[in-house]
Amino acid sequence: MQAHLNPTRPFKFTLILLILGSLSVFVSGCSSSDSTDYRQFSEKIDDERPQPETGSTTPVAETTPEEKPVAPALQMETSTSAAVKPEVPASPSEQATAVAAKPDAGTEQPDAKLSGDTSLPVEAQRPDPKKRSLTEEEVAQEKKASEPREVKILVKERSFRRTSPENALLVNYDDLDLLKVMNMEPVTPQAPDLMPEWLKNLDGKRIRIRGFMYPPFQQTGNEYFLLARDNQICCFGKNPKIYDLFPVIMREGVTADYILNRPFDVVGVFHINAESFDGELERIYTIDDAIVIDK
Repeated sequence: MQAHLNPTRPFKFTLILLILGSLSVFVSGCSSSDSTDYRQFSEKIDDERPQPETGSTTPVAETTPEEKPVAPALQMETSTSAAVKPEVPASPSEQATAVAAKPDAGTEQPDAKLSGDTSLPVEAQRPDPKKRSLTEEEVAQEKKASEPREVKILVKERSFRRTSPENALLVNYDDLDLLKVMNMEPVTPQAPDLMPEWLKNLDGKRIRIRGFMYPPFQQTGNEYFLLARDNQICCFGKNPKIYDLFPVIMREGVTADYILNRPFDVVGVFHINAESFDGELERIYTIDDAIVIDK
């Protein structure tokens, strides 16, 4: 049996091949970046844009921050880095040389003043006034001050009025100041024998005197304490005279609390009794059977 052939079949096959070829050419032409038509169209648009005239004063629009040139910034950074030179660490050999050249802390260095160093300031080259040699007049004054004064009665008569409580004699520290009373400096163990009669007569009498309390060992319940002439002795470590600070012994069964930095009165029996220790005079006055009047 003989096959039947369709006369239009070759034509259809040829048509399909032509269509497929045209599609491939069209696709490749759209994706190609070498299209001259698109490039010519872009150049035509650029040519049609108005160009600024030469010498025109029309300001040019500023560029956005993203479009600004970075050359000035780089130039500024370069100049800044050139002004501040980074510190380069020393090499190990240079460090070893510096350590060797540095003087040891324990090594005694020569005094610049003794070596005649003129690079010191003028103030440093001047002699210390405290270390200068004393003049003959200053030496004589110091020698006179260190020598015992000539004892002489300066206050020949003195009377006291009585006051309450217990009809005590009202006395103050100037009455007991041996420098003011009899020009005695320093005070010697022979002082009681050289006192004027009015001062000797106070021995064994009940007196009332005002002073400050030298800090005791405890705040309350003190059976005795030291009575000071002023608060400079109490609070600032002033070196007192022997007649400016003396002990007070409280009456039996009576105690005193610490009175800080304010004056108060003591009433008690006054005694003149020079007591020495290792050849040095320790005290010359005491008060016993005392009470404190803090008003």
